[in-house]
Amino acid sequence: MQQPVIVGIDGTSDSLLAAGWAAGEARLRGAPLQLLHGHEPFLLHEMDREQQAAEQVLDGALAWVRDHYDDVEVSGELVAQPEADLLTERGREAQMIVLGSRRPGPVTGFLLRSVGLRVLSRAVCPVVMIRGGDVSRRPPKGEIVAGVPQEEDEAEVVLDFAFRAADTHGVPLRAARAWDLPAMFTNQSGVMGLSDRPAELEAEHRRELAVLLKPWRRRHPDVAVTEHIELGFAAEMLVTLAASAQLLVVGRSSKVGSRYVGHIAHSTLHFANAPIALVPTKQSGPAEG
Repeated sequence: MQQPVIVGIDGTSDSLLAAGWAAGEARLRGAPLQLLHGHEPFLLHEMDREQQAAEQVLDGALAWVRDHYDDVEVSGELVAQPEADLLTERGREAQMIVLGSRRPGPVTGFLLRSVGLRVLSRAVCPVVMIRGGDVSRRPPKGEIVAGVPQEEDEAEVVLDFAFRAADTHGVPLRAARAWDLPAMFTNQSGVMGLSDRPAELEAEHRRELAVLLKPWRRRHPDVAVTEHIELGFAAEMLVTLAASAQLLVVGRSSKVGSRYVGHIAHSTLHFANAPIALVPTKQSGPAEG
């Protein structure tokens, strides 16, 4: 059985937008969709009323999805558990978690509540953040942009998700990597010899990216791939490319006990104008302090 696409429902219009995006994704992947609503009673003497209100939130979202995506297998569940814990736990058996987030202004980025940050930093599956109001204006056949990390093992998990998504949607993939001139001192063998020849250094980065992409091209022969190499900062490059993309895929750090998701993931969450899939890379040990 296909692993489900799960989405967090909290009664806001942003979570409903996320449910719509998730339903479309579940339809393309032939996967079931699960709407999850974590409910914690706040006032003991109002427990019944709060329970009823939570049920109405979930029932309303279910009805909306069924009205608009009647060919998607959808279910909903109300669980007496903190929302972040619920989503993180269920994410262990899911293809992805989809969350909505407000964006009140052009430069303020995603407004991540503590729930969003906790899910992003703890989930073992990809988490897709849907920016409120913008997802409906994405180009339906726009390319998928993947920020390809320097580390090969990290790049593999990002490319796996990105190629699968491009294949599923039938759209091109832009594999993007930023590079910079090496520092005065470096441990990378052979790099200093190229430091005064930027064109040759760029060519070396292109060669490395081409080699990295080769097995993924074989696995997904129908995906048209553009290799994008750019001198500069990765976050700035990805923010620019995201403006015309239907989805941006980036890796995020996964450090036990920390909500830090990495500077590139953090920057794109703040400024990229597109849905963002944050794919967990290798997990490191507990954060110090």
